[in-house]
Amino acid sequence: MSVFQQLSIVIPIGLNDTAWQPLQDILAAYSPEIEIILSACQAAPESSQWSKNTHWIQGEQGRAKQLNAGAAQASRPVIWFLHADTQVSSEVIAEVQDYLQSSRLSLGYFRLKFSLDGPKQMVINAWGANLRSRYLGLPFGDQGFILSQTVLTSLQGFDESLSLGEDLDFVVRAKAAGVLLQELNAELLTSARRYQQQGWLRTTLRFIRLTFRLRSQAQQRLVKRS
Repeated sequence: MSVFQQLSIVIPIGLNDTAWQPLQDILAAYSPEIEIILSACQAAPESSQWSKNTHWIQGEQGRAKQLNAGAAQASRPVIWFLHADTQVSSEVIAEVQDYLQSSRLSLGYFRLKFSLDGPKQMVINAWGANLRSRYLGLPFGDQGFILSQTVLTSLQGFDESLSLGEDLDFVVRAKAAGVLLQELNAELLTSARRYQQQGWLRTTLRFIRLTFRLRSQAQQRLVKRS
């Protein structure tokens, strides 16, 4: 039996977003046994075509809600959460295979790399994101969280009350619960077009401020829950 029969991939789809189409095609090409769930906040576009192992579900808007909705539909024991504008390589897929063959008690994530659709300074952002993940234990959702349904259920999924930072909140709770954070040995490629559109320095500084503020808020919520 292929290890990919153990895997569901959940991809949240924003309003009028089409970035998911190349990703879905690439994932389906690697293995027809992977279950792919496109968790959207709108009806499926009539012109779209996808493989038999891909399912489109429609629910409420909001990334946390869409992640939870996709996970609720997943029929496999392991879930891999991917952003729609992510690009995967054969090295990434090989690491996923290794993860599926492991004990799967960890929260796996990948090193981050930005595509060439943004400023050349994005190499600095990727370097900073990977240092933050490794030494502060704060990977973000664009690094492709992969974990078992058992771990996800024990953490009660993503906090749907949050409009921002649901990924950081999830990681803070996972660490507090003793879940091992595992950096997988490959790079996920993600779009940098936001930095191109909104300005590199302005966007970088805004995300740094947001990171510290959202982490502080996540830790405060954790104290209140306990």
